[in-house]
Amino acid sequence: MTRCGYGPIGIDETSRRGHNYITVVADLVEHDVINVTPGKDPATVERFSRDCMDHNGVPEYVRLVACDMSLGFRKGIREHLPHARRIVDRFHVARHANEAVDKAGKTEGRSNPLLKRTKYLWLRNEESLTELQVETKRNLTRQRLKTGRACRMREVLQDIYTDSRTPSEAWVRLHRLCSWMMHSRLEPMKDFARMIRRHFAEIVAYFEHPYTNAVLEGADSVIQNVKRRARGFRNMDYFATMIYLTCGRLDLKAVTTT
Repeated sequence: MTRCGYGPIGIDETSRRGHNYITVVADLVEHDVINVTPGKDPATVERFSRDCMDHNGVPEYVRLVACDMSLGFRKGIREHLPHARRIVDRFHVARHANEAVDKAGKTEGRSNPLLKRTKYLWLRNEESLTELQVETKRNLTRQRLKTGRACRMREVLQDIYTDSRTPSEAWVRLHRLCSWMMHSRLEPMKDFARMIRRHFAEIVAYFEHPYTNAVLEGADSVIQNVKRRARGFRNMDYFATMIYLTCGRLDLKAVTTT
């Protein structure tokens, strides 16, 4: 079905069955699925590029691609969409930040009983907590816990995404946050800082082109629904067709019978 326009596109993977993955490409302006292909490696981007050309498109004209930080997509975009600027989805960055805070909490929790059953206090924003939970979290923060520091780093990242008015402002603030994390002696947060630094330009690109793969996250729930209803599709072509029917814009008027 590939409809190769030249507006921003999003690329993300989802599971087809077990550990068999498919990659889904969406038009981030029209908010619909335009390509489905098996796998989650550089070859998936190559297949999208080839399908684009088969439909009279020019892959070199694709300028913006929102995706996660996977090396497979990174390499595929570089090789097969050579003029596209990669934008790391802010929600993928936030997910990795949450994972780092969770690891910091688990490490400290092994030796500090105060952290027992407090995981979600550190991973949720205060507006999502009850008054009692907010009070508990603030009391724990006064104990100078490592987990509290990790949580504060996550909140600073959130503030950068919420408040930065320009890419240059985001660049400076993100650089400072990485420096703080690298000097924190919190290994999960240091690992997270290293990840940010590896993808720094692509993360900052969001502040100039604020596109995310939210449309693909929504499509994923629909795709999983389709898969459950049919108890999985063994035939990839059939599965892709069902995804196009539910998440794309097939021109059914163009279908003729003989």
